[in-house]
Amino acid sequence: MWNTSFVLPSLLVLVILLAYYFFRPRLANRMNKAFLILIVTDVATILTDVLATLADEQYEALPLPLVSLLNLLYFVSFIARILAFFYLTLVVLKLDIPRFSWIKHTASLVFILCEGIVLSSPFTGAVYSVDSAGYHRGPLYGILPACSFFYLAFGIILLICFGKRTRKSFLISAFAFHFILIAGNIVRILYPQYLVMNVFCLLAILIIFLAFENPDLYITDRGPAFNTRAFTEWLDDPLHRKNKKALGFAIRNYNDERSMYGGIQMDQGLGLIISWLVKRFPHFLLFYLRGGNFALVGAENADWETIRRDISERFQQPWRAESVELNLNVTYVEIGLSGQDTTSDRIVNTLIYALDEAGESADIEQSVMSQETLQKFDAQIEIKRWLDQAIDNDQVEVFLQPIIDSHTRQVFFAEALARIRDDGGKLIPPGLFIPIAEKNGQINLLGEQVLRKTCAFLRERGAQASALRWINVNLSPIQCMNSGLAPLFSSILQKYNVPVDKIHLEITEEAMLNYDKQARQIEALQRSGFQIAVDDYGSGFSNLHQVKKHAFSNIKLDMSIVWDYVRDRDSLLPALVQAFKQMGFSITAEGVETKEAADALTEIGCDYLQGYYFSKPLPLNEFIETYLS
Repeated sequence: MWNTSFVLPSLLVLVILLAYYFFRPRLANRMNKAFLILIVTDVATILTDVLATLADEQYEALPLPLVSLLNLLYFVSFIARILAFFYLTLVVLKLDIPRFSWIKHTASLVFILCEGIVLSSPFTGAVYSVDSAGYHRGPLYGILPACSFFYLAFGIILLICFGKRTRKSFLISAFAFHFILIAGNIVRILYPQYLVMNVFCLLAILIIFLAFENPDLYITDRGPAFNTRAFTEWLDDPLHRKNKKALGFAIRNYNDERSMYGGIQMDQGLGLIISWLVKRFPHFLLFYLRGGNFALVGAENADWETIRRDISERFQQPWRAESVELNLNVTYVEIGLSGQDTTSDRIVNTLIYALDEAGESADIEQSVMSQETLQKFDAQIEIKRWLDQAIDNDQVEVFLQPIIDSHTRQVFFAEALARIRDDGGKLIPPGLFIPIAEKNGQINLLGEQVLRKTCAFLRERGAQASALRWINVNLSPIQCMNSGLAPLFSSILQKYNVPVDKIHLEITEEAMLNYDKQARQIEALQRSGFQIAVDDYGSGFSNLHQVKKHAFSNIKLDMSIVWDYVRDRDSLLPALVQAFKQMGFSITAEGVETKEAADALTEIGCDYLQGYYFSKPLPLNEFIETYLS
């Protein structure tokens, strides 16, 4: 006799999970399909297990072919269920691409072999037999646990070998349900009279549901739209991208709007926007990608122009959240998903990056992400990754560019410049990574590393470095917003025992456009003993009032006005240089690339010269060998 007391609760829980699966928003991705297959095969296995057990107990009252058929269906379902668990493991590890076809072929071969032996049993009695004396196990009954242990062992091996392909939490969950199934099979062998294997399968399914299938993991908390994780996993299947297009749109100046309206009101507004979009476009997939960014996905041949117009017209009206009216504008980015052979992470990150750029622009209404655009944003994402890597691993390098006394043509001081490298060791131009660092706030960490490594250089190369009067270190306008900048910089100099007169700081002319916001920090640096130079003077709206008002030590002329003067010797630059010198400033000319330029700039009174005519920026060791040895 068999004990079926564990079966009904397991079946009820499965029914609840199945109902939850169908009545909550879900994506038609491989994980959902694999989970549905698993639930269906598990329900089929439980039902056939119960029916076969009851038939075996009442075999005398039932036709023997029916008893045999029910047992056959159970054993077929049993093997199909363990294969469903294995298939879900492949989905977790994303091993369904052609180069992993050998895994599928191996699994399919074992499945066909085991099912073939089971299907032959009504005739051969290999796994079971039914006669006038009832149900009997066959000589090959052990193929059932053997098949289970094969797939579970195979799955664990794949998790060990390919676990890096998935998230750590996913990997842990996958190991967990494998070990639960192994335990269930062992209990089934030791206590065959209890139909307890179904309970272990249910526990494994619950782990899968919580780790991979809980719809709440894929729905944004702003409303009934899918989130970024859902978008990434949906894109994982190349079939989903076929003949599909995404219309991304961003709330323009989202962060400013959120600051103005307040977080609570803005979240309510996002909920209103999402609800309207879901109702207005029911046959499209809607994803909310954070930060006021959305993606509407549908057929490539849909009337996207009309869709854009509908959205724009709706945004011309206010979104009312309680007593607040949100007046918002949007900008668009289109991307064709069909034929994209890049990874889902790259597509999502690139789209978000493009939306962020478009959302902050006052000029862009709409852009189409061509393959060239994708490559451009992809390159920027790579640069950001290299920047993150350099900062996190303390790998920001310091190069020095000599600054020459215009009269003696000897190295007087140098400018410290930040450099990072890509994975192949190639230098990334600073014009590419500095704007990214300023935009995401990493410029503070970048600048701190440059100052720290410059101070370390001065301490370690004391005798050689003494030939330099000082070293200039750049200060970003973003850094100047840091109220703790002066104490931080002073503590770094104290740590390396570097006198404050050995480090001069450069701020760009751009910083002076918003000088009132940064004046306190700059004045605090000056009170701490730092000399401050104005960098890139003449590149923008030159603020003579601020230059005159504050005790800057040096004015560095931007290369643009230097080159203009070298091409056309007018009287403007000489007059400006003389005016600054009368005000007590020393003058450095940047961008000096020829002897003619060096002589001309010396003639009009520039004190120092900097540029490729003398030297490009050099790594510290090379700078020492060239100028200080």
